[in-house]
Amino acid sequence: MDGGKDPAVSAENQYELTDYLDVGMFRSVLLLVLLAWAVGVQGADLNGQLVAAVSAGRTAQINDLLAQGADANAKNAAGRPALVLAGFNGNTRSARLLVNAGADVNATDSAGNTALIASSAFGHGEVLSLLIAAGADPNLKNAAGQSALMRATLSGYSRLVDQLKAAGAVEDAAEAE
Repeated sequence: MDGGKDPAVSAENQYELTDYLDVGMFRSVLLLVLLAWAVGVQGADLNGQLVAAVSAGRTAQINDLLAQGADANAKNAAGRPALVLAGFNGNTRSARLLVNAGADVNATDSAGNTALIASSAFGHGEVLSLLIAAGADPNLKNAAGQSALMRATLSGYSRLVDQLKAAGAVEDAAEAE
C-alpha cells in the first residue's frame, strides 16, 4: 500500500478522512461524546449514592440526590430497587420521598419481591399504608408464589393482614392450604 491508500481503488475515488471532516465539526462531535459519557457516569454515580442513602435511611441526602436527577427507580448491584430497600428497612420517610419522585410502587427485585411484599413480611405498617395509598397492587406475588397477604399472614402480622384485605388482597386456593 502506498501512503495508506488502497491500490485497488482508482486515485480519483480515494479520499482521506480529513477530506470529509471539518476539524471544527470533529471537535464538536468529540466534545458531545465526552459530555454524554460524563453525564452517564454522573447519573450512575447519583443512582448509586441514592441506593446507599436509602439503605441507610438518610432522607436529607435522598432528597438532595433526587433533586440532582437521581432515578427514583435506581437499583443496587443485586437488582433490588431503592423502594424495595425502603420497604425491607421500614423507612417510611425514604419510601415517601421515592414515591413522590415517581418510583414504581410495583417494581420488583430479582426474587420478585415488591416494596409491599417486603414491608408485609417485616411488619412495617406505615410503609405498607403508604404503598397501598400510592396504588401498589396487593395481589402481586414474588418468584416463590408469595403475596404480601401471605407474607403478613406467615409472619403473624394480623393488623397488616386486615389492611391488605381492606385494600383488595385476596387469598387464593394455594395460600389457603
